[in-house]
Amino acid sequence: MQSTVRRPPGELRRIVPVHLHWGQVLIFGLLALAIAVTIVLPEQAEMAGPLGVMLGYGATGFVLVGKVRNMRGREKRAWAFVGAGFLVAAFGIALVAVIQSVSGSVGAFGPTDILFILTYILILTGFASLPHFPISMSQRVRVYLDSLIGALSLGVIMWVLALDHLLQEFATASAWDRWAGTAYPIVDVAALMVVVIVAVRRSSFRFDPRLVLFAVGIILQSAADLRFLTTGVGKTFAEAQPNFTVFLLATTLYLMAAVIADRQPKARAYADRRTPIWAILTPYSVAVAMIGLLIVESRRASLSPSLQVLLTATYIVGALVIGRQGMAIRENRLLIEKQRAELVSSISHELRTPLTAIVGFLDVIDDDQAALDEAERKDLTGVVRQQARHMSRIVSDLILLARGSPDEMTLKEDLVPMARVVENAIHSIDYRSVALNTEVDPDLQARIDSGRVQQIVINLLSNAVRYGNGRGLITVRREGNDLTIEVHDDGPGVPKKYELAIWERFERGANRLNASVPGSGIGLAVVAAIANAHGGRTGYRPSERLGGACFRVVLPNRIEAV
Repeated sequence: MQSTVRRPPGELRRIVPVHLHWGQVLIFGLLALAIAVTIVLPEQAEMAGPLGVMLGYGATGFVLVGKVRNMRGREKRAWAFVGAGFLVAAFGIALVAVIQSVSGSVGAFGPTDILFILTYILILTGFASLPHFPISMSQRVRVYLDSLIGALSLGVIMWVLALDHLLQEFATASAWDRWAGTAYPIVDVAALMVVVIVAVRRSSFRFDPRLVLFAVGIILQSAADLRFLTTGVGKTFAEAQPNFTVFLLATTLYLMAAVIADRQPKARAYADRRTPIWAILTPYSVAVAMIGLLIVESRRASLSPSLQVLLTATYIVGALVIGRQGMAIRENRLLIEKQRAELVSSISHELRTPLTAIVGFLDVIDDDQAALDEAERKDLTGVVRQQARHMSRIVSDLILLARGSPDEMTLKEDLVPMARVVENAIHSIDYRSVALNTEVDPDLQARIDSGRVQQIVINLLSNAVRYGNGRGLITVRREGNDLTIEVHDDGPGVPKKYELAIWERFERGANRLNASVPGSGIGLAVVAAIANAHGGRTGYRPSERLGGACFRVVLPNRIEAV
């Protein structure tokens, strides 16, 4: 039985070697001839240039229309748009030639420019719809912003270089000239921005020769458009003297890309490397060039002293902002690496102690030479069970914190007696070294997730045992309809500057650099997350009962019966 292999929607059919059709070879030859004519015989450029560009655009469009038959999904739709754009451009050039042959002359800008703007729109729509490697929304926004910064800065530089001349020409130009003078810079900047975005988004198809050829062609096209714009306002097409050599070079690159359009490169896996700062700040390099151009232009103008000071300050602030961006990226990277190292160190320290105890006591239990009676064996087994529960709590806390927002925490609420919750929490920790007192009304009941609230009490008691000096107090009471839980100890308390920070993940307050004091900095963060999930709040104050620390949790509207 013959099986059928299904391809992903955006995958092309089997890639075949490139075989140039004789017609394509002929077009390439004509383009080369036209380029030679525009260079060697510039007086013949007015005839050879438009003819070569029209043939190149038409051939590019027809080749792409033929190639899309070998494509699927978004690749097919994208290149179909690009091919349609080139066909529209070829038709526009032919229409200009007809108008010129009939009327004898044609303006550099006119109604036919609507077709060329439509060409830009179709081609850019095709490029923007090319399939790409999936990225998150934040990454997509960052790519768009970086691309916009670079493309807009480059567009402003292009515009300023011709601004004075164009402003003078626009004063007496026709409406079509003013419209074209505004539209072409916009579409050129849009083309540059789309090329940058597509190149970054399609990082899994890196070194795509089709995109490279089109990108270089668009850059040449934009430069030629800018020159034509500066020389064509208010003149005929012949008087504007377009740089047909550059237009023909761009057209040749477009046709080369069209010939290999059905040869989609395979997706490759690239090793992740630490991105250097200069690569991250590359999109801002054009912004730096724009600031440099502003400095040059401002020095040429006669400005008032106050405006000169303002511009100078703007230059300095712009440079400082870009430098600050680089330093912020570096600091964030170092901070993440430091937090990761601290997390690994804290968690390994937390897990090593119970693991050592479990392994040691199990060795004693399994040792045949150790004459243990039943009571001793039971005590050792209890210690192992207690240490295993401690490890389980650490893992549970990490899983809870990894889930992120408290809104994502699932609560199983029920009406439970608080005395039982406190009792279960006390039995879950080793409190034998602490004189622990409780103040809980045996009839007090609250609608809570008993397991989660029990974890609150466990974590607060663990802190009291760890940092206290031998005394602890648990109070659970009703305040109106709110449930209030407080745990007091007689330890040194929390320094004022850490009272807010201790509720954050992996924050150990004054003991953040003290490796001799065990702790991972996740206990109070778990308490805060569970309290928030119940709609409650947490707080700290010095204990007026025992003189140490007092951690307070308030869960509103949780009391239903006393």
